[in-house]
Amino acid sequence: MDLVALQNGLDNISFLILFLTMLIYWAGAAFPEIPYLQGIGTAGVGIANLCIAALLGARWLEAGYFPLSNLYESLFFLTWGITTIHLIAEKMSRSRLVGVVTTPVAMGITAFAA
Repeated sequence: MDLVALQNGLDNISFLILFLTMLIYWAGAAFPEIPYLQGIGTAGVGIANLCIAALLGARWLEAGYFPLSNLYESLFFLTWGITTIHLIAEKMSRSRLVGVVTTPVAMGITAFAA
C-alpha cells in the first residue's frame, strides 16, 4: 500500500468535503426553511473528520511517531481538532451557525497546509 498516495488522496478529499460542507452551511444560513441542510452539513464534517484522522494515522504509520513534528502535520491536527469540537458544539447547541463559522476556518487551514 502506498501511504503517500493515500495521504495525498485523503488531503484532497478532506479539502473538497470541507468546501462543499461550507457551501451547504452557508446555504442553510441563507435559507433556513430547508430542513435537511444541517444534517448533510453535519455528515460532511463527520466524514472530513474521519478523513483527517485517517491521514494523521497514515502519517503516524509512515513516520513511526505521532504526527506533530512539522507545520503540515500540526495544521492537519488543528483542523481535526476544530472539526471534532464543531461536531460536539453542534450536537450540544443544535445551532446552524456553528458550521457557518468553523467550516471556512477548517477549510482554510486545510488549503494552507496543502
